[in-house]
Amino acid sequence: MRQPLIRLQHPNAVYSVAFSADGAQLASGSLDKTIKLWDLPGADERLRLRGHSEAICSVSFLPDGKSLLSAGLDRTLRIWDLETGKLRATMSGHQAYLTCMARSVDGRFAVSGAHDKAVLLWDLSSNSRLATLGTHTDLINCIAFSPSGTAVASAGHDLVIRLWNVDERSAAQTIGPHDAPIQSLAYSPDGNTIAAGDDNRVIRLWNAATAEMRAELGGHAGTVKSLCFSPNGRWLISGSSDTTIRLYELPSGRFVEALTAHRNSVYGLAFSPDGSRLASAGFDRQIYVWDTSDLAAS
Repeated sequence: MRQPLIRLQHPNAVYSVAFSADGAQLASGSLDKTIKLWDLPGADERLRLRGHSEAICSVSFLPDGKSLLSAGLDRTLRIWDLETGKLRATMSGHQAYLTCMARSVDGRFAVSGAHDKAVLLWDLSSNSRLATLGTHTDLINCIAFSPSGTAVASAGHDLVIRLWNVDERSAAQTIGPHDAPIQSLAYSPDGNTIAAGDDNRVIRLWNAATAEMRAELGGHAGTVKSLCFSPNGRWLISGSSDTTIRLYELPSGRFVEALTAHRNSVYGLAFSPDGSRLASAGFDRQIYVWDTSDLAAS
């Protein structure tokens, strides 16, 4: 059975983790309202960022390697200088809890979803809101940027995935519905597939172009809280309120392995850029780093 290489910790639930572009650092965002920056492989805490007034739901390194983007329930997105630890910019615009955030691969844009049902597009060069892409009819729980940066997927309590055209600032199509609220989304590295996990313990794989369902994966005994594709596109990783992480091989959808270190819901998953490590974050306040070099090589 696969065992964690490293265990890290916050004093409260951890909602998000992200690797730096060189894989040498890991960032984590927590219900304790702080972001921690960890040096790997030694797992030393290098920096602690404070400024959000509510839980941090998402963190992401920016491509320059010197900045970090965060989003919190306090309805703000923030950009931090990782050399000084100082706050560089604060962006606001949502009217209710901000629950999810994603950035484009090139770092030009970010998108966010919230309990106000709106999907907002942000310009990270000017630290300003560009547009409201559109709205859902109920709470938004998850959001993802396509690898090309031309599309955004969002989903939540209205049971459907809505796709948005970034260039035209408009709705593209609707995918679904699922049978229960959707809690997690991920784009495959080639942008052709969208994975969505829901409260009914189901993961569905959708064709991003045709909106057709490609596969339905089961096995979890609780809500699918997090999803992540490996960089090589061969593996899908899911985290659940049943405390487990499950590995599926693609395109077959064959279940391969369960990781069982967490003792509560797994809210965050992230692969290192080379795919050799997987980080997981949980409501149990723990962060685990796993060796996945075998997955990267296969």
